Amino acid sequence: MRRLLAVLATCAALTGAVLVLPVVGPSRPAPVPVETTTDVLLMGSVTDPAGDAEVRQGPTAPMADVPADQLVLRLTREHVAGFSLVGVTWTPDPAVTDTVVQVRARDTAGVWSGWTEVGVEDGQTPGAGSGDGRRGGTAPLWTGPSTGVEAELVTRSGAQPTDVALELIDPGSSPADVAVDEPELGDTAHAATAMPPIHSRAQWGADEAIMGWTPQYATTIKASTVHHTDTANTYTADQVPGIIRSIYSYHAQSLGWGDIGYNVLVDRFGRAWEGRYGGLARPVVGAHAGGFNTGTFGVAMLGSHTTARPSQTTLDAVAAAVAWKFSLHGVDPRGSATLTSGGGGTARYARGVKVTVPTVFGHRDTNYTTCPGDAGYARMPEIRDLVAFRLGSAHSSISARYEADAALRDSLGVPIGAEQSVDGVSWQEYRSGARLYSSASGGVRVVRGSILSTYLAAGGPAVLGAPISDDARTPEGAGFFVDFQRGSIFWSPATETQVVRGSILSIWRARGGTAGPLGFPTTSDAWTSDGRGAFVRFQGGDVYWSPPTGTQVVRGGILDTWLETGGAPGPLGFPTTSDAATADGRGFFVRFQGGDVYWSPPTGVQVVRGGILDTWLKAGGSAGSLGFPTTSDAWTSDGRGAFVRFQGGDVYWSPPTGVQVVRGGILDTWLKAGGSSGSLGFPTTSDARTADGRGFFVRFQGGDVYWSPPTGVQVVRGGILDTWLRTGGSAGPLGFPTTSDAWTSDGRGAFVRFQGGDVYWSPPTGVQVVRGGILDTWLRTGGSSGPLGFPTTSDARTADGRGFFVRFQGGDVYWSPPTGVQAVTGPLANAYVQQGGPASTLGFPTRSTYAISGGERTDFERGALTFTTATGAVTVLP
Repeated sequence: MRRLLAVLATCAALTGAVLVLPVVGPSRPAPVPVETTTDVLLMGSVTDPAGDAEVRQGPTAPMADVPADQLVLRLTREHVAGFSLVGVTWTPDPAVTDTVVQVRARDTAGVWSGWTEVGVEDGQTPGAGSGDGRRGGTAPLWTGPSTGVEAELVTRSGAQPTDVALELIDPGSSPADVAVDEPELGDTAHAATAMPPIHSRAQWGADEAIMGWTPQYATTIKASTVHHTDTANTYTADQVPGIIRSIYSYHAQSLGWGDIGYNVLVDRFGRAWEGRYGGLARPVVGAHAGGFNTGTFGVAMLGSHTTARPSQTTLDAVAAAVAWKFSLHGVDPRGSATLTSGGGGTARYARGVKVTVPTVFGHRDTNYTTCPGDAGYARMPEIRDLVAFRLGSAHSSISARYEADAALRDSLGVPIGAEQSVDGVSWQEYRSGARLYSSASGGVRVVRGSILSTYLAAGGPAVLGAPISDDARTPEGAGFFVDFQRGSIFWSPATETQVVRGSILSIWRARGGTAGPLGFPTTSDAWTSDGRGAFVRFQGGDVYWSPPTGTQVVRGGILDTWLETGGAPGPLGFPTTSDAATADGRGFFVRFQGGDVYWSPPTGVQVVRGGILDTWLKAGGSAGSLGFPTTSDAWTSDGRGAFVRFQGGDVYWSPPTGVQVVRGGILDTWLKAGGSSGSLGFPTTSDARTADGRGFFVRFQGGDVYWSPPTGVQVVRGGILDTWLRTGGSAGPLGFPTTSDAWTSDGRGAFVRFQGGDVYWSPPTGVQVVRGGILDTWLRTGGSSGPLGFPTTSDARTADGRGFFVRFQGGDVYWSPPTGVQAVTGPLANAYVQQGGPASTLGFPTRSTYAISGGERTDFERGALTFTTATGAVTVLP
C-alpha cells in the first residue's frame, strides 16, 4: 500500500553421554503474503520546494566534493508513521547526474542516527517492461524501526531533479518472520552442481499483488554480478524477511521497476533468498545493474560492505548460488564474458558498447557505483575461487578446501581413511581427530575436539544436521562453538560442551549469546521433569520453552524462588514472559502460568497469584499505592484464606469474601484483634473512603473498622454498627467513632463513643443513641451502672418539639433550652409521662428528682410532682 503524505503545512561442551532430543519448539507459522506500506513525503525541487521542504546553502554534514555554498534541498519530519526503510526518488532526467543524498532517521526511542550517504540506484534498463512509472532514485537505506526522518539532496553538477519524494516503507510483519522454515528450493536435477538451499519468495512474504512486470528471459547466462544492498549490517535473522520485503516494495513501486532487482539475496547468516520472479533455474533478466541485466545473474549480499568485510558464511552462500547457476549454463568462473551495454543513467558504457568483464564481477565494474563496497569488492577473487572449487575441481569439496588452505592442513594433519558420506553429508577424519564436513547447505566446515565428540554423541548429522559454520571462537573469546543445521554446540573451560537448539537458541542469541547476560550454557537442552517442555541452564539464568508459553528467560532470585516451588511441574507452571523490569523500573518480574514472581532490592523475591495478583495489578502493581510484595502468598493462620503483604498494605482472600485490600492503621488494628482468626474475620470490602470523604473504612465479616485523622482507628460491630449506619454513619450526626466497641464497666452491655454521642447496647434494652447534655448527665449519674441503668430509647424530640429526652431503665432525662438537662426518676417518671410529659401543664422539669421527707419531688416549669408512700404521686400547682 502506498500513501501520499503532502508535506504542505496546510495539508499536513559434555564429557559423558548427551541426551538426544528432537528439536524442540512450537510448530512454525506458515508464511503468508505481507502487505508493506509506503508513505510518500513530497520535497519538490530546489527551485520549487514542496510544503515544509526548504532550500539551504551547503549540507548539514559535509559531503565529498560538494561546495559549502551549493544549494541543498532539505526536509525534516520529526514525527511520522513508523517505517524501517527509506529512499529518495525523483522524475527521471538524463541531465540529472551525480545526485548525492544523505539521510538520517530517528528511532522509536527518539534518538537520531548519524548522517548516511546513499548512492543512486539504477538497476532497471529503460524500456525493460516494468511499466511507465519508472523513477530515478537512491539505493534503499534500512534504518530499522523509526519515527522521524531527515534528508538532504544536492547534485555536484548543478542540474537539479524535480518531483523529489521521500519514500518511507514499513515492511509489515508476519509470525513466519521469526520462525522461517527450511528453504523450499534446492537440488535441481538439471545441474551438474546441486542447487543450494534457497528460501522462496513466499518464505519472505512477497506480496505478488504489487509486482508490475512480466518476466523476461535471456538466451543464456554469461556472467554473475555481485552486489551489496548498502543497508545496515546489524540486522537480526528475524528482520531479514522484512528487509527483503522493503527492498521489493521500493524497487517494484517507488522506483517503478515492477519487481525486486536482484535474482538472489544472501544474508549475513549464510541464507539465500529468491529474488526476482520468473524461476531461478531460468535466465531471468534482472534489474540489478542498469544496462547489464540481460545474460547476467545478480546476487546481492544483504548489508553494507564499504568497510565491513562480508562473513565467510555470506561468501560461501554467494559462491554456492553462482556455482549452481554457472553449472546450468557452462560458465567458467575463472574466465571472462563479453557483454553489450544497454545504456542507462549509471552505466559506464554507452548503449551498444561491448564490454569484457570477469564472469564473476562486481557491480562497479560496469556501472558508476561503489557497489559491492570496497571491503566486498576486495573479496571478489575469493568468491571466484570458491565458485571454481565447487564446479570444476577433480577433487571433492573437502579435499579442495584442505588443499587450498595451508594453515588448515597444518592444524588438521594428514587424512585418516577415505571420505564417507551419508544422506547428503560427507566427512573426512584427520590425524588431529578433527573432521571436515561437507554439505550442500553448509559448505565445507571444520569440527573438532569436544564439540565434535558431543556432536557425534548427540547423533551427528542425523539429529543436528550438517555443520554450517567452522569451529570458531565465541565473540567474547572465552570459548568455541559450531553452528549446525538444527542447533549449535558451545564449549568453554568453565561450562564444558553443551548443545542448544531451536527457539531456546534463537532467544539466547537475541540476548547476546555468550557475550550477553546469560553467558555460556551449563547444560545441554533437555526435557523438563514433567515432559511438557524443554530448558537450557546458562551461567546467568535459564531459558524455558513449552508449546503454550513459547520461549522465556528466567534469572536470578526469581529463578531460584520458582525452582524452589517446583519449577515448571510446580503450581506456578511455565513462564509466560521473560524477566523484565517493572513499569516503575524499581524491580523485576516474571509472569508464570500460575502467577507472578516479583523482586525488588528492599523486598526480595515474592510470589503473587490468583485473585490477589489480579487485584494488585488493577491497583497499579508495584507502581501503585501498594508497592512491591514483602511476602509471598500464604495461607492465613486459620487456613480459611490466603494473603500477601505489600509495602503499602495487605491483600486477603477467602472463598466467601473474595479479594480485599486492607491498609494502614485499619490493617494494624485488625491484625492486633487476631486478623482473620479474630472476631472480625475476613474483610468483605477493600479499604475505601467514607461517603463524606473525611476518613476510611473496611468492612469485615464481624464488623467494621473506621479511621479518620481526629479519631484514629476504631472498631464498630453488631447492632451498634447497624444503628450508627442507619443514622448516616460518619456523615451523620454521630460522626466518626472515637472508641472501639467495648463492654460497659458493669459488664452488662456494650458501647461505642462517637464524635456526636454514644451508642449503647444491652440484651434487655437493645441499641440506643444518647447524645449531648443528656449523655453527660447520665454519665455523671454512673451511666449504665448508676440508678438510671441502660437507655431504653434513643434520644428523640419531645412531643411538643421544644426539647429532647431519653428514656432509661430507671427514669427519663429531659433537655430544653430554658430548663437544661434534668432527670425524672422512679415513680415520678411514670406519673409525669402519664400526665403528658413536657406537653402537659407541668412543662419541662426544672430540677432533677430530689429527696424530701418521706419521699421524692421533681420541680417543673409550672408546678411540681411529689411522691410518698402514703400519698403516691401528687401534682402540686402554683
